[in-house]
Formats: sequence, structure tokens, C-alpha cells
Amino acid sequence: MKIIRNLQLAGLIFGVYIDAYSINPADSIAADSISCNTLMEVTVTAERPAATLRADKITYNPSAMVSGGQGNVYEAIRSLPGVIVESSGNIKLNGMQSLSINIDGRKTILDGDNLINYLKSLPVTDIERIEILNSGGARGDGTDSTTTLNLVKRRKKDNGYSIGVNIDGQLWKAKQMYGSVFGEYNQGSHSVALNYSRYVAHNPSELFTDRPYLDSKERLTQSYDRKRDDSSHFLSASYELRPSNGPIVGTTLNYTLFRRKEPAVMTTFVPFVPDSTVTSNDALFLTDNIFGEIYIKRRSAEKGSDWTAACDFFRYKTSESQVMKDNTGMNIDGDMTGKTYGVVGSFDFSKALSQHWNIFTGARISYIDMKSEGLYSGQNSKITGNNSSDIDNLDSKFGYNENVNALYAEGKYDYGILNLTLGLRGEYSILNTCFSGNESAESHDFSKRYFHLYPSLSLMLSKEGIGSWMIAYANKVNRPRFADLDPFIHIFDDITHVGGNINLKEAHRHSLNIIWSDNRHWRIMSGAEYVSGDIVKFYRELSDRIVYVTPENIPSHLQLTLSATGNNLSITSWWTTSVTANLIYSNYRFAKETELSPNIQFTPIIDIKNLLHLPYQITAEINASFRGRLAYGQARTSSVWNTYLGLRKSFCDGRVSLSLYVKDIFNSNHFNSVILLSGRKAMLSEKEYEDMRKIGLSVSWRISGGTGKSKKEQRNVWIDELNRVNL
Repeated sequence: MKIIRNLQLAGLIFGVYIDAYSINPADSIAADSISCNTLMEVTVTAERPAATLRADKITYNPSAMVSGGQGNVYEAIRSLPGVIVESSGNIKLNGMQSLSINIDGRKTILDGDNLINYLKSLPVTDIERIEILNSGGARGDGTDSTTTLNLVKRRKKDNGYSIGVNIDGQLWKAKQMYGSVFGEYNQGSHSVALNYSRYVAHNPSELFTDRPYLDSKERLTQSYDRKRDDSSHFLSASYELRPSNGPIVGTTLNYTLFRRKEPAVMTTFVPFVPDSTVTSNDALFLTDNIFGEIYIKRRSAEKGSDWTAACDFFRYKTSESQVMKDNTGMNIDGDMTGKTYGVVGSFDFSKALSQHWNIFTGARISYIDMKSEGLYSGQNSKITGNNSSDIDNLDSKFGYNENVNALYAEGKYDYGILNLTLGLRGEYSILNTCFSGNESAESHDFSKRYFHLYPSLSLMLSKEGIGSWMIAYANKVNRPRFADLDPFIHIFDDITHVGGNINLKEAHRHSLNIIWSDNRHWRIMSGAEYVSGDIVKFYRELSDRIVYVTPENIPSHLQLTLSATGNNLSITSWWTTSVTANLIYSNYRFAKETELSPNIQFTPIIDIKNLLHLPYQITAEINASFRGRLAYGQARTSSVWNTYLGLRKSFCDGRVSLSLYVKDIFNSNHFNSVILLSGRKAMLSEKEYEDMRKIGLSVSWRISGGTGKSKKEQRNVWIDELNRVNL
């Protein structure tokens, strides 16, 4: 970032004539002869670092990176070291550790595909910085991960307007185009912001499976070609009133419309069947979401009593349709519709008890109601022997509502180099489920009630010259998402069915991190996480031919992590590099009745980023990353490596930037995996071209106008009760 200051300085250039033999120091001032000139302009240039390190967090600046400053927020998050976005929408760090996504300290009420589509709709130029926080306190929701990714939005503080345009296009086998127009206007205590974005993508993929059939010697193979055509519209409007005296009041309303058309062709080779089976599967997915918030908050100018009251609301509508045919005479028609309504109210209060003690307390009440219905109809299948009545058994109706009531208290003590935080959170949950339909669910209507206390502790020592040390512990819970509970069965083909599990239970996590940083270039972290009843995808052969893939609770999962980061390491005056290295130990254990051995794996991960500051305001970025074999539930993926090259040129004093880049230069970002079955193994080879080689061009333009200063809101990040929705 360039900082340009116009300084009118008199007397900056002067001549001094001193007779060294005759003038003593006492007479030197009188002997000076000064010639005054006026310097019209002085330009002071400073480069903003791509990342800054502390024990409690890592802060990334998207505007300082080529890979992180392209198009939308989703692309910026994927460019961060160690971040992996799964096809299910889960965002993970260092292979396994999940991330909670916050915006300005508040957790988003979206999850899964809805969250991914929302992140794709946000322009990255609207984000000032991205923070990865390593302590999960009591103020965070009980379902939060102990690692949080916080997006801090850029805000205009001066009176006047700010408008901008972002355009990003990527080409190769997968294609996508993103565009957004946004504007903000401030006048006195009033602030209005609007944003519209459009996203279209064509994402083909290939999958090859090889699995046991009847016994270990016979094998069933399948080639799967899929094409996803995605299209989305996003519209957001917000208003905030910031009077000079009195509380701040604001509201935000968001609307998303997402459409996915997904044709696929599967070719199946079954032993003892002379001809292969070719199945076509045409699916259509529609999502129509409205969500927003209303809030009022009081911020005292000096340390005192602050409070925030907020209400989040949402309405989601989804529909899926599927038409499947094969060359054996099978014909299946399926439809699923779903609706979700919810409201979340929260109140947070903080007070400075003394010079060293602060207390934070609050409450949250949420109510969520979800309903879905799936219907199937069709003809006989010669491969599986299914008749029309078997297909009708796949019909289902599912209803779910959830009420969570929470109270928390957290104390913070600051004295000298010491920062101590102690917290306790209590949550009382009431869950009601009603179900009727297919044979994959063993239970019908039931209710569950939970009460849990979640303690948290963090201790940090920070001193200039020695850096900062931190130890943090947190107890959290994983509640199953609605998509994992819904027992509606998605038929990929006549031998592979994927569904939810109505019998899922909460999983409980214990996390401990010990971190050191010199607050400049180096950061070392060791962490441990133990999860009882972890929720993972499970592969079960219900017959010799059909495999069901459902989420299941497994007895335990242990993960140990050792991570080291070297940041902004100067190679030359124009070349800096950053290196992140991780070693992960994963241990998944399964119930005895599954006859599965533990899945144990050591995984090395390394990420190297190089920033080159070239003449003519050109920045180049060259990156390489490697991830070793990774364990996840029954799966064990192969190693994978990736490369990136990007160039960015700034114009008009930084208001306009143009980026040209190539992702996955060697087309290597695809992997194979092994699925552990009872005494047998299945193998998969997968290529998602969305994540593989693409060449892209990105343009951003932002201008501001207006004069005068509006009242600045304090930028201390306030963490409200973080709202959660299981989607």
C-alpha cells in the first residue's frame, strides 16, 4: 500500500558556511547562513506486508497478495496456506482442523454449500484483512471450532461515496466468471451500502472407482463423468445510523438465488455381466435464500459498559430434481424440496471492572425449523433387481426443529506482559425430529435434550524483544448439520446411494494449543484435538451390489499438529518469501462391529509463497504447495502438489489493479484415495477441474469522493453471540 503525503516544508534545503578555525560551538547558530526553498511534494512509499504473525493470530492482507486479491472472498480464502475447501462445503485448516467463519467478529448463519455460494458472491476488495484466531473462548458459540477465520470488512469513514467494480474470469477445462458492483455512501451519522454480484461456472470432473464385488477377488469398476453448470445472483443492502451520542443502529438484508445443472454419465463394469451398463443422470438444484440482521449496540468512548442486542433471521428454500436412465431399462425420477426458517436473538454485555479486569457476559436464544420431502418413481433395474416398489421405498418426509438457549461469562485480566482469559458457557438444547420413509433410517419420531458446560482458558505472555507465548484450551461441540440428518437418499446410480442419518449424535471436542511467535517473522505451534463421537462420512455395503454412503458417529478421533511459519523473509530488497510447514498425526478409531482397523497417518504439508516487487508497480507471486497422504475417516488420500504464478499491475495511484495468473501450472492438483472396508479396500481416482489448471484475468476498480470527516466507529472487534445454523 502506498502512502503519499504532500508536505509544504520551508527551510528543508539550506547551506551552511562555517569557518572551522574561527567559530566555536556557541557561535555556530549565529554563523549559519540559511537559504530557504519550498519542496512541492515528498512521496513516502511503504509496502504493506502480506501477513503478520502473533501467538494468538495470523493476519493476512488480501490487497498485498496477488493470489488473495482476485475476484471474490472464496478465492482469497482458498489461497491461504493450509486451507482446504471440501466438496461438501467444509472449510478446513491443515488437512483436518475445521474453521468457523466470522465476518467482523460475528459468525455467519450459513453452512455447507450455502456458505460457499455466499463467499463466492462477496468481492475481495471489500475485505480489509483476514484473521486466523487460535483460541475459542466462551463468547463463541458452543459449536464453534477452536480455530476461527475472521473476515474484517473495509469501511469508508469519510463523508462521501465509494464505488467499485470487480471482474474475474478463469479459463481452461473448467471455466468461471465473477463480477460485482458495490457502493457505499456516508453522510454525517448515516451510512448506506449496496452490493450486487453475479457468478457463473462450468466445472467438469472425472471419477473412477474400483471396489470389491461379492468377494475380494472380483472387482466392480465405474467411470463417472460429471459437468456442473452453476449460476448465482447475490444482492445485499445495509444501513447504519451512528449518532454522535447514543447507540449505533443498523440492519442488513441479503438475497441469493443459486442454480446448478448437473448432467452426468456413469459407465459400470460388473463381473458376470457381459455388457457394461451406461447410466445417465440429469440433476437440477435450486436455492433461494433470504437472510439478514437487525442490531443495536452501545460503545462507550472510554472503558466502561458496552452492550449489543441483535436479531438474525433467515428463510431458505431448496429443491432438487433427478432423472436417471440406463441401457438396461431402468428409469428413475426423483424430487426433493426443503424449507428452513429461523430466528436468533442475542444480547452481549461487557464492563471494565478495574484497570486490569474486564468481564463479558451474554445470552442467546435460537429457534430453527426445517422440513424436507423426497419422492421417487421408476421402473425395474436389471442390474440390482430393484422393482418399482423398491424405488418407492426411497420416498421420505423429514422434519426437524431445534431450540438452543445459552448463557456465558468470560473474564479477562491484563497486567504488564500477562493476558489471562477464563470463560464458561452453558447451553441447553431441545431437538425434535419426525420422519417417515425409506429403509435407511432405523428410528422415527423422537426428541433429545442436552445440557452442557463448555469451559475455556487462554494465557498469553507478550513482551517486546521476546515475542509472545500462548497456551489455549477449549471444550466445544459438533452438532450434525441438517444435510447430514436428512435421510433422503440421493441415487448417484443404481449401485451407489448417498443419504443422511437420522440417528446422528453430538460430537464433543477437546482442543489444546501451545504457540510462540516473535511477532515479526516466526511462529511455532503445537496442538492436540480429541473428538469423541466424531461425525464422518461412512461407506457401508448393504448388499453385494449397493453401497450406502452416510455420515456416522465414530468412537474417537485424535489429531496432533506441529506447525512452523516463517513470514516476510527478505531474500533481496525486492523479493520476500513465506514458508509454512506442518506435520499432522491423525488417528481414527471405529466400532468393533465394523471390523475396521484404525486409520492412522502422518501427513506433511508445506506451502511456499514468493512475492517479487518489480518496477512499474508490478507485483509477481510464485507459490508451491505439497500435501502428503491424508487420513479422513475410512479414507486415505494420496499426496498432492500445486503451483501458482501471478502478476499484478496497479494504475491510478492504486485505485485500479489488473492481475494475470495461472493456477496449478502442471495440472497436478488431483488425487487418488483408498476406502477401507471390512477386510477389503475400494480405490478412487478423482479429478475436479475446478481446482486444477486454469488461467485467469482479474480487474478491480475502486474510487472514493467527498470531503469532511464522519464520526469514526471504534474498530475494536466486538464478538457477539455467534449464531449457528445446522444446514
